[in-house]
Parts: sequence; C-alpha cells; structure tokens
Amino acid sequence: SFSHSQPELWGVPVLGLVPVIGGTPEPAEALSDNMRQRDLGVFLDPKSVAAECCRSIRTNILFMSPDRPIRTMVVTSPSPQEGKTTTAINLGVTMAEAGGRVLLIDTDMRRPRLHRSFGVGNQTGISTVIVGKATLEEAIKHTDVPNLDVLPCGPVPPNPSELLHTDRFAVVLADCAKLYDRVILDSPPTSAVTDPAVL
Repeated sequence: SFSHSQPELWGVPVLGLVPVIGGTPEPAEALSDNMRQRDLGVFLDPKSVAAECCRSIRTNILFMSPDRPIRTMVVTSPSPQEGKTTTAINLGVTMAEAGGRVLLIDTDMRRPRLHRSFGVGNQTGISTVIVGKATLEEAIKHTDVPNLDVLPCGPVPPNPSELLHTDRFAVVLADCAKLYDRVILDSPPTSAVTDPAVL
C-alpha cells in the first residue's frame, strides 16, 4: 500500500523522519518527571523541528491512499523504548490539529503509558471495554488537545494477546472507527510479544 515515490531506508518505505525527542535515555525518576512534556512536545511546541517532521508524516499518510483513506493504524517498532508511544501521541496531535477527530488507544497491555502521558485515569480502558465491564463512552477520556481523545489500557490483563485476538476486540475497534476519523493504536514491540501481529 506504500507509494513507490516514498523514500526508502534499508529497503523499507519511510513516511518521514523524526529527530530524537528528549536526547539520551534518562533515569526512571527523570523520565517520569519529563514524560508528559516529551510526549506532548509537538502540542506544546508547534514550531519545533519535531513538530514539522510529524506534520510531514501526517501529510504522507493522508496522501498515501486518497481513494481509501487510512483510518486505523498501528504504531510499533522492533524493540522497547524506541519511541512508539511518543510517535503515536505526536502523530495523533498533528492529525487532530488538521481538523480530524482522533482516538489514541493504548493496546500495549503489558506496559501501558498513554494514561500517564495525558494525566487521565486508568481504572477503565480498552481492557474493561473488551470484557464488558465498561462502555466506550465510560472509558474514553478527553485530552487538552482539541479533537484528540484517548482510550487508556485499563487494568492490565493476564492474557493480553488472547484478549486482543477476540471477536469482541474487533467489534470495539470497529465501533471506535465509526466515532472517529482516525484511530491510532499504540502497540508493544514486535520482537518481544505477538500482540503487534495480532493487531
């Protein structure tokens, strides 16, 4: 589904490049203190180089398939701590700024982070919606970013892969796609677990 006009990096189509946000890895305490500022960097500093790079990626996605717009996407990478959540958030911010209603879903049910980045509760989320203990309306949280909502993970389940592989998850995802113009799934790394392949 990638256009041949897209640049390639190591033989893989590239939608754009984002500079390192936040520099070298920090101690856990500093990471916790700076997480919100780093993850919402594009929203907090819309004139930054990173913000412009994210807008370029957004434009490439929007023009990649004009006849069949890409409405649901998974953000993943091979290894942990490579910027999946930060990328998903900033891509969501730029898409919301373009006027579309965007939902970020935390499908990293092993190390969820979206609720901390946005400062919202995690008592209900995608896990509780799948098992029928909450409705989408109860679980979706509004953010400070106009047009951008977040569906946190909720309580971490003992069987994430199996939960994501259910028909119920597919129904919930389809319901989200009816409510929003874009749905972005923040995923765990591909080398560690099977969840991204399921997604």
